[in-house]
Amino acid sequence: MTTQNELRAGLLAVAKRSIGIMAACTNEESTKLYLVLPMLGLLGYDFTNPYEVYPEHAAGFGAGDTARVDLAILRDGQPEIAIECKQTGADLTECRGQLARYFNALPTVKLGIMTNGILFEFFVDSAQPNLMDDEPFMTLDLETIARVGVSDEVLESLVSATKEHYDPETIAEAAHVQLVKKRLRTIFVEEAKGPSEEFCRYALQKAGLSNVRKAAIERYYAPMIKTAFEESLVLPVVARLRSEPAAEGRSSVGLHQIGQRISTTEREIEIFGFIKRRLAFLVDDEGHFAAIENVQMKDYVGKLAVFYDRERKGRLFDFIEGADGYDKYIFPDPIGDIVTNNILEIDDALKAIFATRVRELGGIYQPSRMQRTA
Repeated sequence: MTTQNELRAGLLAVAKRSIGIMAACTNEESTKLYLVLPMLGLLGYDFTNPYEVYPEHAAGFGAGDTARVDLAILRDGQPEIAIECKQTGADLTECRGQLARYFNALPTVKLGIMTNGILFEFFVDSAQPNLMDDEPFMTLDLETIARVGVSDEVLESLVSATKEHYDPETIAEAAHVQLVKKRLRTIFVEEAKGPSEEFCRYALQKAGLSNVRKAAIERYYAPMIKTAFEESLVLPVVARLRSEPAAEGRSSVGLHQIGQRISTTEREIEIFGFIKRRLAFLVDDEGHFAAIENVQMKDYVGKLAVFYDRERKGRLFDFIEGADGYDKYIFPDPIGDIVTNNILEIDDALKAIFATRVRELGGIYQPSRMQRTA
């Protein structure tokens, strides 16, 4: 029986191999052969067996109307998983209709996979039986996995898609959980940025205020609720970062410590985690939100470098931990240095430099960037 650790190791190996060869996959057929089939093999499916993995599988609507899918995974001669393959770098959102048409035609198909060999989108019919959902419940990005690994949450969902564990009811349940969590996160982020009247009334009723006029909510209470929402999410983390005592042997960190061994401190790890969570709150569009996955860090003697995509061209800032509670954040020009004991004071600089780097280097899924990485 394949364990999660074995699947994690195998997925990382496939991701690194795929990133290394994706520039050579210049059409749909090469993408299918060299990028998609190895992924199916990782999930336990025998792509050398036409009774298990069949290419160009057809579904008839009657009167000569036929829908085809690039690959169908069969069980007892019936398709149960449909896979639509596109060329590496293709925008998958524009091609989902082809997969949906096939998915909807066959009641036995309960899982659809849309892929360009690097991105794998997983769909079910959670809203209505035999009608594929408009949005995937899980997306695997092999480029991100090759760089930073895969989360336990995604890995648990992926296990349900393996041959060993695949069950339509189980994967439908896992998909439902992921979709609801995804939608809730979107709702919370939207409400935190601009609370709706309904949310404001709910919060005010919980605070003992009812029958508040709409004008009062818009002018007075909505800004107050927005600030309170933000503070309730952020300030506990900031307080913990401020109050955490210095660990033994973790004295002030500075560039003069050239002779010391590089050692990432707990505070640096917490700062990096906080920065990614804070960016998720600050960004304004879905493209920037997705790009946060590619924010990375690298530790040096005396400083922590935080960057997007590429260390030099994508530098966001350098963090230098201060012994007196005042830390230094060194942003590229024209922003410069910010020395503060309140990490929230870097919000404007962080948001601006992140947007600049995403614009300069491109979003995660742009074809030109994928080819450049390879």
